[in-house]
Amino acid sequence: MPDFGFPAQPRQALIRSTVSNLRDRSDDARVAAVTERFADVTRELDGRVDELMQIEKSIRDLQGYADAIALSEGRAATSQRALDQIRTSAQEISDASTVLRTNGTDQNFETLSGQARGQLNSVIASLNTTFAGRALFAGDAVDTTPIANIDTIMAASVPVLEAAAGANAAYTDLQIEFFGAGNTFETSLYAGGANDAPVTEVGPGERVDYGVRADEDPMRQVLFNMTVLAAAFDKSNAIDDTFREDLLITASEGLRNSIDAVTQVQGRLGTAEARIATVKSRNIASEASLTLTYNDIAGADAFTAAISLNELESQLEVAFATTARLANLSLANFR
Repeated sequence: MPDFGFPAQPRQALIRSTVSNLRDRSDDARVAAVTERFADVTRELDGRVDELMQIEKSIRDLQGYADAIALSEGRAATSQRALDQIRTSAQEISDASTVLRTNGTDQNFETLSGQARGQLNSVIASLNTTFAGRALFAGDAVDTTPIANIDTIMAASVPVLEAAAGANAAYTDLQIEFFGAGNTFETSLYAGGANDAPVTEVGPGERVDYGVRADEDPMRQVLFNMTVLAAAFDKSNAIDDTFREDLLITASEGLRNSIDAVTQVQGRLGTAEARIATVKSRNIASEASLTLTYNDIAGADAFTAAISLNELESQLEVAFATTARLANLSLANFR
């Protein structure tokens, strides 16, 4: 008996291929209609693929900078709060000592020394502040605790004050230990790094240094003068009683002067914060612009894609119907 029409096997292969193609095109159209992006960007764009890939890389880079900026903002803000606490502690003791100098008694001064010890402890805690696992005032030794505890500081300082022959000598001798190169502060009281913390890259070509070290002069001034105040009227030590009040007066004046220096450090840090904010705004604007460009290149028209999807689904329905009819053909269909 002769064969009629196409051989069965090639005919079925052609139908399967047609249906598969329609399904793939329908899936692509569905993706474009829902996401407004081509499912296969490479096929749609031809020669602009390299351009699109470069834009995509730039967007990823900016998003990476966003993480660095968030970390920098957190570290800088935490550092500012710590400096606020240091300045407040210094201001409170300075104000209290000013009042006592006019009408204070030995008992009042002894109370002030106790308060100074408490505020010194607060200053130490502030300088040992960490954020995201990094010591903020330790310079490049970010995994260390920069300032020794109050007992260590007092143990190293009080004997120097006790050994002096007068208030001026006591103040000067301890000052040398806090500020002289290679002396007590650098060898025993400060354990941070000698260099600044690593700068942070927050944008293309934008590196911001927002670090403050605990061994900077303003920080040493606060620590030094508060240590003197804490010891001046602590009757448990052997400082000569005849110069305790003079020692307290000199230290309170030094502490008052250090407040302005801490404020200047805060201003420097504030400048860095402002720069971080500027770079952040610029990065956001750049990312938005690049995203618009990316969408212009890779974006699909959702309305057109929806129409195409509707047409392809209709063609699929016809293909399925045709397949069903062909599968049910028999000699009876030709009568």
